[in-house]
Amino acid sequence: MKLAGKILTTSLTVGGALGAVAIYNKVTEMMAGELDTTLFGEERRYPWKYGDMYYQVKGARDAKPLLLIHGFGPGASSYEWRKNIDNLAEQFRVYSLDLLGYGLSDRPAMDYSAQTYIDLISDFMKEVIGKPTVVVAHGLSCAYAIESAFRRPQLFERLVLLTPPPTILQESLPGPLASVVRAALRMPVIGEFFYNMLNTRQAISGYYDVQGYHNPGLITDELVEYIYTSAHQSNARCPQASFISDALNVDVHEAFARLKMPIIAIWGREGVLTPSEASEAFKRVNPRIEVRIIDKSSGHVQDEQAAAFNNLVKEFASARV
Repeated sequence: MKLAGKILTTSLTVGGALGAVAIYNKVTEMMAGELDTTLFGEERRYPWKYGDMYYQVKGARDAKPLLLIHGFGPGASSYEWRKNIDNLAEQFRVYSLDLLGYGLSDRPAMDYSAQTYIDLISDFMKEVIGKPTVVVAHGLSCAYAIESAFRRPQLFERLVLLTPPPTILQESLPGPLASVVRAALRMPVIGEFFYNMLNTRQAISGYYDVQGYHNPGLITDELVEYIYTSAHQSNARCPQASFISDALNVDVHEAFARLKMPIIAIWGREGVLTPSEASEAFKRVNPRIEVRIIDKSSGHVQDEQAAAFNNLVKEFASARV
């Protein structure tokens, strides 16, 4: 009887704790509120096999198409291009998208992989844009753009790689611990709780202070609040579980070596990666690549030095092949 009593007490305690955690998760999601766009373009949705992808279009219909693909991280979305779209749309037909699982796109509770995003980008370019495009990719998305360009070069006119990590040029398999982290974060109640702890406003601010910006003054309350809201939409933890556990990594060494289209890589001089070392890694694989280093910027060059970034993209995208 004593054993039965202990089991009952333990069960009630665990059940109560789980109930409290579930309530905390629900309140966190409700308090974050609904996400809305701050961009001003034609809002559209691309129906894909795993869910609808939200995107915006801006610029003259007969202008050269330019696709902006955001990077990864807490609350990632096309919001990161807010200082670039209007300026670039003066010269191009600009497509800015929220990758599946992020921003205003659908967030299916599925196992996200590098292949998910490679296929998504390729299919979107083929079915929506349908002609040679200037593609601007940021961070890990550079790997997916490279692989897509290797598979369907006819869809790519030029490629702009913004702060591409050299790790995409080498094999990187998730270890046992990474798999445990991924599985834990995908758990319905406990996993969501740990995810919420990793994505508080303070944690988001700290992440972008280290990974995103040279000038901490640009990490405003408005920026943090938008990212926080995006990071706490339903099922937001699913793609982030794959990102945090390195399950989104892919080796594009061979694909990058074989690309023949014009390519430029851009790094911020004050980034976490040493620009000279990063650029040398890419030049060794494909010597045809152009490199630009922009001062007073880190991982989000397009935000910190928007004017310089916009002018560079315009100049590169308009040059003769």
